[in-house]
Amino acid sequence: MFKDYDELRELQEIDDLLAHAEDWPELYDEQQLAKKEVPIYSAVHIEDMYVHFDLSRDAASKINNCKTFMTNNLYHEAIFSKSNEEVKQLFALRDDAIN
Repeated sequence: MFKDYDELRELQEIDDLLAHAEDWPELYDEQQLAKKEVPIYSAVHIEDMYVHFDLSRDAASKINNCKTFMTNNLYHEAIFSKSNEEVKQLFALRDDAIN
């Protein structure tokens, strides 16, 4: 991506440093997420160019009481560009209208 976009080229070195850093703290407290009792509704974009599908699905599976809408028709920015459609699907999860 950095080779394709002039605007990003100067960030390549920073990206490499971040990608190879090994001193990251835990992003989530998985034990706490497993205890969640409130319902959670999430969207996973199968062909997301920024977040790998397996990572999204794995993260959602660790959250207790989480229902996930998986789609290949909406993309990463859908909550902004197609809000009505994405929110409609999330409410359908809440209403048990889709699995």
